[in-house]
Amino acid sequence: MKSWKHRVAEALVTVNPHAGCRWGRLDSPETKAERVANLLRKGPYGVYVATGDPHGWGGGGAVATIYMEQKGGEGDCIMPLDYYDSGMEFSIDASDLLKDAYIEFVNAAVACVYRV
Repeated sequence: MKSWKHRVAEALVTVNPHAGCRWGRLDSPETKAERVANLLRKGPYGVYVATGDPHGWGGGGAVATIYMEQKGGEGDCIMPLDYYDSGMEFSIDASDLLKDAYIEFVNAAVACVYRV
């Protein structure tokens, strides 16, 4: 079975056509697998989707954490959710795809994924 972070990243790129696209590649989008890899790639400022609750944003109970601030630097990609745009709709749709988990915003920069 795939890890929580992988399942969450797959759900996010399925519902959001830009999530995980590297900047400068919007005119020739990458595959879903490439976009998932971009969200999970650990750069100098971390990943966009992490396993568990590494910083305690979800009170220690999250199965995955989604970071929603641009990382910057070479190879950066479009963040998976945007609190101020369509992020809520995408989080609901991604939660529906996961079936056994749901995404909940902690604040404008972090969302956590909890088991149902």
